[in-house]
Amino acid sequence: MGSHHIFIAKDKKLGMHVLIRIQAVDELGSAYPPINPDTFNELLMARDAKSLVLAARNLGPMYISEDDLANRTYLPSRLQQGIEREIDLVPSDLNGLLSECFFDPYANPAEVDGMGYKEVGRTAKKAARELIDEFDFVNAGNLSYLDSQFRAVIEPLHDWIFARNLLSIVLRIGGLYRTGADPKTILETARFRKVEPASLKERFNMGSATCYAIPIAFNPFYRTGNLLVNDVTFDAQKIWPLYNSLTDIKKSFTQAVIDHHLKGDGNEFVKFLTSVEAAQADGRFDNRKNHPEENKWWYMVVSSNIGGKSIDDQMQIANRLLQAVDGRLFQPRVAYSGVKMAEIAPEQKPRNMLEAMWLLVRNHPDHYLLTCKRCMRTVLSGTQGGERSFCSNSCRATWSKEHPSR
Repeated sequence: MGSHHIFIAKDKKLGMHVLIRIQAVDELGSAYPPINPDTFNELLMARDAKSLVLAARNLGPMYISEDDLANRTYLPSRLQQGIEREIDLVPSDLNGLLSECFFDPYANPAEVDGMGYKEVGRTAKKAARELIDEFDFVNAGNLSYLDSQFRAVIEPLHDWIFARNLLSIVLRIGGLYRTGADPKTILETARFRKVEPASLKERFNMGSATCYAIPIAFNPFYRTGNLLVNDVTFDAQKIWPLYNSLTDIKKSFTQAVIDHHLKGDGNEFVKFLTSVEAAQADGRFDNRKNHPEENKWWYMVVSSNIGGKSIDDQMQIANRLLQAVDGRLFQPRVAYSGVKMAEIAPEQKPRNMLEAMWLLVRNHPDHYLLTCKRCMRTVLSGTQGGERSFCSNSCRATWSKEHPSR
């Protein structure tokens, strides 16, 4: 269910970038077909803004439910003319785009006694410039001829980044375990950072038990633009609706502590949080550029305290994380459908692209989880040609140069 056209722009009201997907009217709300593993891999292999947007185009719409599409669907011409009051599209901002696009696993710990990370690898400015040159909405030309049969659907870029990184992190554990990683340290091998909350209690609200933390996205509090306007206009449902649908938000984004956890009974041990200082910056005019690196990330934090019990076994914690995510993304109930040759079928179809991709994660015949020996990206690899250790020829060649004796 790929899209006919896709564009990118910055929503001035939100201070972040969005995708504008041109979708046929008769395709809006259509059920997702099975996800192609190769197209799925394009998303997981993405490490710059352009490759991410192309993967999103080829996969298809992020949302198909009526609730998610409400207030996101417009006539292309009205969107171009700036008639719609809910959204204010302006040309893409290169620096802002680069800040928003963090791709797991390209970050390494940067502080000994904190949770700061530094992005590693290429800055991807060239790819981001190409994306803007080729796909910016201001260069789309007159789209009024599409009004009769197509609609423009707005999708926050941050949702695609969040979905990609969540999949990348969860699948990497499986790929590493399959190839013999030590289950006692599986989370740390998968790039989680073991954290003792007692030493960070003034900066992060994690509770008291040992936690395992990993950056999952850019912290939207540090998006470009006017600080006060950014804080006032921060609306999780608009900026990050996919994330909003998965988490229990106990407090608003503008209160002193950002502490959300995965929805579902017993899932409080899977938290999504930022530093206390990042939230306390709300409405203030201090220079956030001088804040420590740990403030600029949105973290997924998995507590070792699960159901009131302290767990030391990292593999057991990893399995509980997998089960918690699966419980949110997979709805196993069946019902009578009345459809020939599919008389008993799932009662609930995937409501968004993340749920559709998760069906492939749960059942990928003739493919296996491959975590690259060099870059740590995880993809679905076909079984033809024997066991692989690298996600691409480029990683294989680079590894050979770096390890000439192996």
